[in-house]
Amino acid sequence: MRSKNILENDDAVSISLGFILMFAITVLMFTAIILSFHTLSQNSEKTAMVESFRIVGSGVAAKITSVDTLINITKSYDGRINLLEYEFSIPDSMASKSYSINITRSPQEIIIESENGAKTVSPYVLSTNITQRMLYSGGENFMIKYNVSGANIEILDK
Repeated sequence: MRSKNILENDDAVSISLGFILMFAITVLMFTAIILSFHTLSQNSEKTAMVESFRIVGSGVAAKITSVDTLINITKSYDGRINLLEYEFSIPDSMASKSYSINITRSPQEIIIESENGAKTVSPYVLSTNITQRMLYSGGENFMIKYNVSGANIEILDK
C-alpha cells in the first residue's frame, strides 16, 4: 500500500525541478555578470590606450616640428647645418600591449594603433621633407636626424 502511495507522490519531483531551475538561473546570471565586466574592462582599457596614444602622438609631432623649426630658423639666417639630431623615447608598451607608430609623409600624420583596435591620428605640419617610417613599441629609443645631403628629416633607431 505504501509503494503505491510513493509512486503517486509528486513532492520530490517539484523539489528537484526547483533546484535545477534555480541552479540554471544562477549560472546564467553569473555568466552574464562576468561577461559584462569583461566587456566593460576591455572598453576602459581601449579608452585609456587611446588617450595615452594621443599624448605620445602629440609629443612625437612636437619633436618633429621642433627639428623642422630649427632647420627653418637656421636657413632663414643663411646658416649652415652640419649635424642636427634629436633623441626621444617612447613607452615600451601601453596597458601591457604593444603598438606601432606610423609617421606618414602625405598626409602628414602620426598614426598610432594597437592590436586591440585602439587607434589615434595626430597631424603635424612640416616645410622640410620627412622620410616615412614605422616605429614599433619594442624599440624604445629613437633619433630624429636632419640628413644634410638629402635635405630631409629621418627617424632612426638609436
